[in-house]
Amino acid sequence: MKKFVVAASALALAACGGNDAEVAETEIASGESAEAAEDAVSENSLVGSYGGEGEDGETWVSTLNADGSYQDIVGGEVSESGSWTHEGDQLCFNPDVEEGTISEQTCLTLVSVNPDGSLVMSDAEGSEMIVPRLAE
Repeated sequence: MKKFVVAASALALAACGGNDAEVAETEIASGESAEAAEDAVSENSLVGSYGGEGEDGETWVSTLNADGSYQDIVGGEVSESGSWTHEGDQLCFNPDVEEGTISEQTCLTLVSVNPDGSLVMSDAEGSEMIVPRLAE
């Protein structure tokens, strides 16, 4: 919580016309940069389940676990599992692969986390999407 308050304070100062010196003093006084605090809050807030209904009407659920693993379920069946990472504004997924096969990492840009926990993401082409968070 302390990290969140530091980040919120730094952003509020900047938004209210606070100068860079005031923001830097806040960062130095806290011993953390606003960026590090934002990353820590984002990492914790990303853990959970997201889901909805695809264009074809089939339901899907993606679960991001605190241990760095994830699982995608489409139409009641596991469609993919692997590990996920979050650095800066990138949320990357590394699917588990069978021996002898190659799988590429998929990264999405995390634009923001909405108050309801849903994620605003953009793909490599810049198309934005909202990923709904499911109630725990």
